[in-house]
Amino acid sequence: MAELLLALRLLLSLLLYAFLGVVLYTLWRELRQGVTVQPPQPAAATLIVERGAQPGPPFPLRPVTALGRAEDNDLPLADPFASAHHALIFWREGQWWVEDLGSHNGTLLNGERLDKPVVLTAGDRLRIGETELRFEPAPAGPA
Repeated sequence: MAELLLALRLLLSLLLYAFLGVVLYTLWRELRQGVTVQPPQPAAATLIVERGAQPGPPFPLRPVTALGRAEDNDLPLADPFASAHHALIFWREGQWWVEDLGSHNGTLLNGERLDKPVVLTAGDRLRIGETELRFEPAPAGPA
């Protein structure tokens, strides 16, 4: 009986090492092939300046879009009531979000002051200083 238990233990050990070997070989092969996973691309969306110092054409959003008075923002706002780095609009979890960056005058979304990141929906209105922007996702293409 003792010999049978010893043989079963050895067989189980060999099977476990064989399994680990297959797993490691598979991981090594995938790493050598340079398998890369591309993050999902953000859905196209724009901001439209409806009121403020610089009405103009719709501004296409980037995966992370910075808004504020400073020139290094993606969308610089010529608004004396906007902070230098006022707010961010970003793509996360398959949705567009907006976040106030601790600005002095705050960021309003549909008239409500932001105190945490919030999901944007079509037609939402952002107010930064005296500038009002409308968020518009691109229409969905044919399925």
